[in-house]
Amino acid sequence: MKTSRPPAVATAGPGGFSLVEVAIAAGIASIGIIMLFGLLPSGLTMFRDSMTVSVSSQIAQRLIQEAMQTDYDVLVGASGTGTTPVVKPWRYFNDQGVEQPVPQDAIFHVLTRVVPSSQLPSGNTTGANASLATVTVQVVTNPNNRNIVLLPASATDPLAQTVDPQGGLPFYTYNSHVARAR
Repeated sequence: MKTSRPPAVATAGPGGFSLVEVAIAAGIASIGIIMLFGLLPSGLTMFRDSMTVSVSSQIAQRLIQEAMQTDYDVLVGASGTGTTPVVKPWRYFNDQGVEQPVPQDAIFHVLTRVVPSSQLPSGNTTGANASLATVTVQVVTNPNNRNIVLLPASATDPLAQTVDPQGGLPFYTYNSHVARAR
């Protein structure tokens, strides 16, 4: 009588990972974690910069809306005509965009400048339009209340009495036009 033997079963060696494999995996994982930690500072810097841009644009939008709702003659001041800018008093805002009464509590210092008569871009060089004012809002990031340098006043320089880029403080400039409504 023939008896059948059960087929031979292959037995595996001891299970698990070798110490070399574990060391290689740990090395790869640690390199990945170190690279992620290296990205954190640049990510935080980008986040801070984007918040600064966002808050400064909200402040500028608010001030431009105020200028549009202001009576034109009040906006352009006593002169009412010409290209000499009218510089409004400095205004101060915290990091949330809330207006502050004193500069010591502020992160953003805001300069608003109005040019009563604006040149139209039509190519017509006959002169400025006395019914169109240019409103320039400059939001300066100045948490340490450093001195803000302005460019000198000039009747011919379109950048007169704006923040000097050589002053070392970061700022954003926003422009808009406001027309006389009559």
